Amino acid sequence: MTSDLEPAPESGLHDAFSEGAPTLAEVAERAGVSMITVSRVVRLPHLVAPQTQARVQAAMRELGYIPNLVAGSLASAKTSSVGVLVPTIANSIFSDTVQGLSDRLEPLGYAVILAQSRYDAAREDRMLTELLARRTDAIMMVGSPATADGALLLRRARIPVVEMWDLPTDPIDAVAGFDNHAAGVTVARHMAEQGRTSLAFIGGTDPRAARRWAGFLEGALAANLAPPKKLTLDRTAANAAADVLDQLPGVDGVFAANDAHAIGFLAALRRAGLLRNGPASAQPVAVVGLGDLDMGQLIEPRLSTIRIHGAAIGKAAAGLMLDRSGPRRIDLGFELVLRESG
Repeated sequence: MTSDLEPAPESGLHDAFSEGAPTLAEVAERAGVSMITVSRVVRLPHLVAPQTQARVQAAMRELGYIPNLVAGSLASAKTSSVGVLVPTIANSIFSDTVQGLSDRLEPLGYAVILAQSRYDAAREDRMLTELLARRTDAIMMVGSPATADGALLLRRARIPVVEMWDLPTDPIDAVAGFDNHAAGVTVARHMAEQGRTSLAFIGGTDPRAARRWAGFLEGALAANLAPPKKLTLDRTAANAAADVLDQLPGVDGVFAANDAHAIGFLAALRRAGLLRNGPASAQPVAVVGLGDLDMGQLIEPRLSTIRIHGAAIGKAAAGLMLDRSGPRRIDLGFELVLRESG
């Protein structure tokens, strides 16, 4: 019989996803400690001196070692679970994707384990490590890993990995999403056709928003417009909306990186008396968002937006996980939905 502190191939600390993965013994050798000490760092860190903990954790990162948190009897078995990493559950924009995944996978006996990165790269790496440590059969994530360490963890895991909501040129495994850059180009082209001449972009700092901005800029320049202004919001749109108006004088067309930002900006326009009844052409400032949230159809004027097929992305991602013999890249596209806001 072994104790919780003793490493053994049958224990929950057995660390190989597959042949060739770094082992607990290699971590111990790299850190210059015993295998029992590595086990303690994983399971009972309060028993290990902070300096030793740091040395062992550094060795784990360098080797790409993921401790196995699954019970010993299941150490080499499938867990019938899928890790899903999203930026946030506070915004319903990703809920359709998670629902699409669940609808496809749960009838097959898979449990979906949901984690949030909260748009924080370090937290994203921690969540990926936690999901992998539970020996999920696959990882689905919105976007691509924010750090090289995160990408390396996923490449070494040797399990299906599906990046969603984007179409990276060098995916880890498979992708199901839409072209964020093309979405920005489409909005800029629409605003130019409307006769808007002074454009602006408002959004956050995540990679998908950056690609929407790059496309919006490219589309504006292709239409012979001046480069759009760009305002990065570090706070919620509701709190920052008034600042947006102050910092974007003279603008007559705004593309918001998501519907939440767009709705907050419309609220500021309303308070400033810059909203009109009637068609989009009557609006002093045209506003287009992305995501097609239900709230955008309940406000006045109703929000124009880029509609993303979130549920279809989730179902396609599940299909890529289940069938690895077909295409590894699925573009679900998007729609420009025009309403009264612009």
